[in-house]
Amino acid sequence: MGLFEKRSEADEIKVQLAELAVKLADVRKQVGQLNEEYSRLGEACVEEKSQSDEYESYAKKAIAAGNPDDAKVFLAEKYKHDQRLAQFTEQFTATADTRKKAMELHDKMVREINAAKARLAALEARNAAADVSIHYSKTAGSSKFDEKLSQMEADADMKEAYSDAKRYADDDWGDSNGF
Repeated sequence: MGLFEKRSEADEIKVQLAELAVKLADVRKQVGQLNEEYSRLGEACVEEKSQSDEYESYAKKAIAAGNPDDAKVFLAEKYKHDQRLAQFTEQFTATADTRKKAMELHDKMVREINAAKARLAALEARNAAADVSIHYSKTAGSSKFDEKLSQMEADADMKEAYSDAKRYADDDWGDSNGF
């Protein structure tokens, strides 16, 4: 395509669809990253909950054994894990919300791109059919074509009439010698 040539509307739509496909690839990449972060944070939450429960169990056993000082140490460790669990849970929730929105955006983009492609294909097919119809009407079905054929028929009719008239005149004039 030359520098000053104008793109067709279909070409412009195809360029826009290609740009949307690039954006969709970016969204897919982000969704993938969010899925990884979601999994990592989920595993971290499970691990911190497990550690907290384990230290709570140790503290209960220490109290049952009559060692309150050991129980305090275990409860301090449990508290650390509970604090990290709260942080990871907050991050996990925020990531889950963001991930959900990104997946909805992804799905919406896919639907819109597919719908646009289907509409473009239908419009291109309609335009192709219209182009064929226009081309046909310019050749076989055009009024100029019909006019030319009609003119040729009229010319042929006129030549036949002239030929018949001449033959009739020659036959009449030849038999009567002038009258």
